[in-house]
Amino acid sequence: MTADHVHQEEANSTIAPIYSFPKGLPGFDQLKEFLLEEHNEVFSLLSAVDQPEISFITVNPFDFIPDYEFSLPDDTMLDIEVNNREQVAVRCIVTWHSEREKISINLLAPLIFNVESFKAKQIVLQNTIYTTKHPLWSSSETVDKGGDS
Repeated sequence: MTADHVHQEEANSTIAPIYSFPKGLPGFDQLKEFLLEEHNEVFSLLSAVDQPEISFITVNPFDFIPDYEFSLPDDTMLDIEVNNREQVAVRCIVTWHSEREKISINLLAPLIFNVESFKAKQIVLQNTIYTTKHPLWSSSETVDKGGDS
């Protein structure tokens, strides 16, 4: 292991921000701090700082559903100190499955991050068509390329 390698590992470990969820996540109210680590260009892992075994796979929903939209409630903006659109990042939790076509994304309850204050909140959208089990990939994307049918 070279000094450059060690330096790169240290740099990588400091890149992942810790976000404060003042009210926790639904079902995990006692956990207030979560580390958001990029796994690759698509997937991130949101892990509880105090209990790292509690982790969620997340994605940017706009990468998969370009017309995904909702209004950010005023109370959420106050809770996480959002003053302008540039401060906001959105992630949604993915439910993983060994069969690619059964992998889903929770569009009903997006995670809202303030990338400047490092505060975050999960909201539940009201009066919407979005569900907790929206297919992550469209059926045309889940078809295996090549091989026998």
